[in-house]
Amino acid sequence: MLLPYEKKHPRSSAYFEFQYCKKKGSIASLVKRDFDFWQKDSLFVYLDDDTVFFEAYLTYLVPMHAPNGTDEFSPYGVNYYTKAQTEDILERIRKDKPKDCEMLIPWLAKAAEEYNGFYFLGV
Repeated sequence: MLLPYEKKHPRSSAYFEFQYCKKKGSIASLVKRDFDFWQKDSLFVYLDDDTVFFEAYLTYLVPMHAPNGTDEFSPYGVNYYTKAQTEDILERIRKDKPKDCEMLIPWLAKAAEEYNGFYFLGV
């Protein structure tokens, strides 16, 4: 379900992307800036796995910050999670151990420790 950059299908661009937030600034500025998709340290979810993925993980991805100023999750847009939100998500995933969490747990830990949280970028 979760794939590192080097394992994604080379001829498909239909992925959701977990991307580290390496930028600084206000939440409003972080969700409105341009994004460089396909980062080599990102994790990807193939579009065909969306139902299985969202059944397992949507509960962890709400609330968040969106460009329109709401906390409404958008599978087709930009979803930003602060360090504090990332730490909370990480704690809950460690406790619940949803499907395929082994790859996501260390990735989220790095997002909380080294970066300004993360983005979940929709297709």
